[in-house]
Amino acid sequence: MSALFRRVGFAMRMAWRETRAAPGKFAFLVTAVALGTGALTAVTGFNESVRVTLAREARTLMAADVSIRLPLRPLDADLQYIDSLASQGVQVTRVTETVSMASAGRQAPALVSIKGADFSQYPFYGRLELDPPGARLDESSVAASDDLLIRLKIRLGDAIRVGAGEYKIVARIAAEPDRMTTGFTLGPRVLFTREGLDRSQIVTPVSRITERVLLKLPDGADIEQVRHELETKFARRARISDYTETNPTLTRALNRATRFLSMVSLIALIVGGLGVGAAMQSHLRQKINNIAFMKCVGGRSETIVSIYLVQALWLGLAGSAAGAVLGAFAQAAFARLVANYFDVEVILVWPVAAMLKGTVVGVLTAILFTLPALLSVRNVRPALLLRRDFSDDSHAPVDRGALVAAVVVVVGLWAIAVWVGSSIVYASVFAGSLIGSLLFLGLCGAGLLRLLKAVSRRGVIRRRRAWRHGIANLYRPGAHTAATLASVGIGVMFTLSVYFVQYSLVDEIRLTAPPDAPNVFLINITERERAGVTRIIESDPAVWNRQPLAPAVSAQLLSVDGTPLERIPLADGARRFLNTQFVLTWADVMPPATQILDGAWWRPPVNEPMVSVQESAAEALGVKVGSVIEWTAFGKTIRARTANIRRTDGVRIGANNQFILSPGALDGFGTVYYGAIRVDPSEIGRLQTVIFESFPTVTVVNAADILSVVQEVVDRTSLAVRFVGGFAILGGLIVLASSVAGARYRRMREAAILKTAGATRGALIRIFSAEFAVIGLTAGVVGSILGTALSAVLVGELLDAPYRFMWFPAAVATAGAAALTVATGWIASYGVLSRKPLEILRSVDG
Repeated sequence: MSALFRRVGFAMRMAWRETRAAPGKFAFLVTAVALGTGALTAVTGFNESVRVTLAREARTLMAADVSIRLPLRPLDADLQYIDSLASQGVQVTRVTETVSMASAGRQAPALVSIKGADFSQYPFYGRLELDPPGARLDESSVAASDDLLIRLKIRLGDAIRVGAGEYKIVARIAAEPDRMTTGFTLGPRVLFTREGLDRSQIVTPVSRITERVLLKLPDGADIEQVRHELETKFARRARISDYTETNPTLTRALNRATRFLSMVSLIALIVGGLGVGAAMQSHLRQKINNIAFMKCVGGRSETIVSIYLVQALWLGLAGSAAGAVLGAFAQAAFARLVANYFDVEVILVWPVAAMLKGTVVGVLTAILFTLPALLSVRNVRPALLLRRDFSDDSHAPVDRGALVAAVVVVVGLWAIAVWVGSSIVYASVFAGSLIGSLLFLGLCGAGLLRLLKAVSRRGVIRRRRAWRHGIANLYRPGAHTAATLASVGIGVMFTLSVYFVQYSLVDEIRLTAPPDAPNVFLINITERERAGVTRIIESDPAVWNRQPLAPAVSAQLLSVDGTPLERIPLADGARRFLNTQFVLTWADVMPPATQILDGAWWRPPVNEPMVSVQESAAEALGVKVGSVIEWTAFGKTIRARTANIRRTDGVRIGANNQFILSPGALDGFGTVYYGAIRVDPSEIGRLQTVIFESFPTVTVVNAADILSVVQEVVDRTSLAVRFVGGFAILGGLIVLASSVAGARYRRMREAAILKTAGATRGALIRIFSAEFAVIGLTAGVVGSILGTALSAVLVGELLDAPYRFMWFPAAVATAGAAALTVATGWIASYGVLSRKPLEILRSVDG
């Protein structure tokens, strides 16, 4: 044991002695490691902040984490159980919904949709916006929607009678966060306090009401587990849903954004590790003289390896700790920038975990990337080490230790990637892409060297002295061109893939709520009223994105392939189908923004009733192409065969388009029509008045506030994805620059030798610029090709979104890689031009 301590002590003393001998070099290495670790820490921490922000935005559409919907007045046992949840840290509030009649003066009473809530708690997420903003509701006052004021011809301050009470209208409902979850009930909306609703006496033991219990779970709670417990408790007496079910299309977009954040973390890991590894490899190449001298005086390979392993550990620890702190402050500054200039509040999560993770990853990466270089010197003779700059090792036998080290590096990076990305699949994809890319870049590097060697000896290149020397620098022994090409090429690949993925993802997210999405819905249009309503919306200049009125039949689902609905094994989230009244419609052509996942849309003639099933309903019910589905409506049975499974990309209000039937399938059933149009928001009130005066029974629903909530979530999600992508790209550029700058000491030696041989300052500039440009341009081309291929896999397979290739960003990445390589190379090496050769050699070897 004492011998072990002596060896460790000796290794630490020697490592410290070397570190003190050249503090400038080690400061540069620590900075390079810090940049790689800082990029990983900042991106990982910012990702976590954005992830929390996106989750909160999604919850605004339900105003809660979980909702319990009871179709009847809750039992006392249910209320006791709900109250007991508070002892577990769950915040609970109840929302009661029903319909009633409201009257004012001599106007005919209007059917209204009533909502009673405790506004000191409701909503848990989002904002209930009233106009005027400071309005307060009490037991004798209410807030009403615009269409009620229009129907009853009243204004703010007037009174309405509902049930046994009279209430003053003190505010107009400007925005109601969870209106989407309740669907479009008949009649205008009126908001009551719970005391005001009790005062009306319209809620009795025999009343038809819907009770929603909204839950806000404590931080860290498992929503799936809570849902399962609630499903078990309430069985089929309630519908349990969480915030992810409010809008499946939007939820899918948010899930894609979350997966993108995990991908960016892995890319930051690889690019950051690239910077750390490049710095450590460059450092060890500079220390070959020292290693050779130690071997000459009897130093054992194990001792030498331990010395530089300790040094790598110190460098990795110092650089990683500094980088973690730097990344944390960069994340905070970036979040503040987003909040100040783009009016998007990012919930800042102080990245203690990200800092620790970044530090550990930085140290592990430094050690992993140091191992191959350390183990490769174990079996090399000292005499060969002393001639390292003038020997050609391209035909040297493969060292078994180096192969073992390579395997350790790959497995180690894969394990770290699993830890950072929390996904074995993602980690495997990235590890595989890294291995494949390195092999491809290695082949490209070998081909490049052969090509350069052939080109430099003939034609124009031969007559251009600067280009001839610059290119010769690339294929001379000890130039490490292949390693530099791989380093820069991998950086370009992952940086470009971030751009391509975030661009495709933002395009897909924006389809969730396109700018022309309908914001006004027309409900309960009879066959007799259909033509008149159509004339109004087609002639009104404020209406655009007009869509034909769609027929609708209300029906109850009975069976799938002969199996009654009650016997179909439904998952917890799918039990809502048991009590859902579906609105069936039909169409002869496929609706816009629709993607067929399986099967095909029908073409005339249609010989039997066919149905198109929305993706979520098909998954919940086990429906496949060819499945026969039965419903009941007006005492008659509707039977249709499944023609296709489809996905709808676009804002989807309610669940009315789960099933679309072929023309003629609903002939003979009582049919009403509904419409969806886009109206200038400032003209919605006027249009409501026009339609009400002509067709009083038609309900005009102003969904502009609902759409604005969805649009806000979509815009913030898109902006967050863009910023995270931009942040990762910026970090990648910084790490790329540090990787190129890592070879500055080799170029210092070359510059000294060339200056000794008579090279002028201008000649050195031209020679090194040619070298930098060739490396950067080649790495840019190869990296762009690999980045395009990787992004296609990431977008298509992991994000399940369509991929869009763009040639312009690829061209910019290629040119940018060349420009960045030249600029960074000179920023790191410019000082050698004004120094004397002897001074340079002393500083390099000192």
